[in-house]
Amino acid sequence: MSFSHNPVMINRVIEGLNIISNGTYVDCTFGRGGHSRNILEKIGEKGKLIAIDKDKAAEDYAKEYFSKYKRFYFEKSNFSDIEYILEKYNDSKKVNGILLDLGVSSPQLDEADRGFSFMKEGPIDMRMDTTNKMTAMLWLQEAEIDEISRVLKKYGEEKYSYRIAKSIKKSIEDKSLKTTLDLSNIINNCYPKNKLYKKNPSTKSFQAIRIFINKELQELEKILKDCLELIEKEGRLVVISFHSLEDRIVKNFINKHSDGKNIISKLPITNISSNLRLKKVKIPLKASDDEINQNVRARSARIRVAEKL
Repeated sequence: MSFSHNPVMINRVIEGLNIISNGTYVDCTFGRGGHSRNILEKIGEKGKLIAIDKDKAAEDYAKEYFSKYKRFYFEKSNFSDIEYILEKYNDSKKVNGILLDLGVSSPQLDEADRGFSFMKEGPIDMRMDTTNKMTAMLWLQEAEIDEISRVLKKYGEEKYSYRIAKSIKKSIEDKSLKTTLDLSNIINNCYPKNKLYKKNPSTKSFQAIRIFINKELQELEKILKDCLELIEKEGRLVVISFHSLEDRIVKNFINKHSDGKNIISKLPITNISSNLRLKKVKIPLKASDDEINQNVRARSARIRVAEKL
């Protein structure tokens, strides 16, 4: 529990939130409190920070290290439940800023027992909320080849999805699939051996299984819609994503509500601008070279910011 997390692009996150002293903010992905700690330093005595995380380890960390902050409130829950959480901790239900740091957290990756990493041997678990019964291994055992292939292709954009799915089911039948390293080896063996790869071939499949097990994209789509109603005028939405599927959802959402890109151009609509609800805030999307050198996980991070009109 002494883990010290260096948040990705922390300066740009704080700048993006445009924090006011007496404002109310929500850190929807608390992790080990890296972003929350920096937000608390910016808000005053009348400010408030509500943190959310479905990971029991994150809840334990918040209780141990953040209980001294009177302006801090923690809820163990899915961030898609934000509307109900704000009813509990915030009378007005409106907030001045919402932060989403998507994907798996650094401590989750670093703990082999959580099963998120293909670099460390552990159980094939991948649950962000360990109270859920469905582990990645249990799903792989129950799912048919076609379903596994579909998940790998849809959530991991994996070109060898069917080949991998078939090998996974065969390894389950012969009882050779037991750990994350077993799974990684099975995936790697499905790739042509005469090519060099920039990333470990297991990356896409592990990502896809994790996203599916935790229903990450469904939760993201729901909270983005809720943000339109929950953020005050001139309040900010800040989202950090780590792969193209997440970033595409966030980008399309902001585009839709800031410049009407999803509106059919042939329809006789006037005053489109009066229907828009967000304004894009332009800041650098990617981490700087210096930050990537300090934190390699920042390499794939993308940040997007929108202001409520």
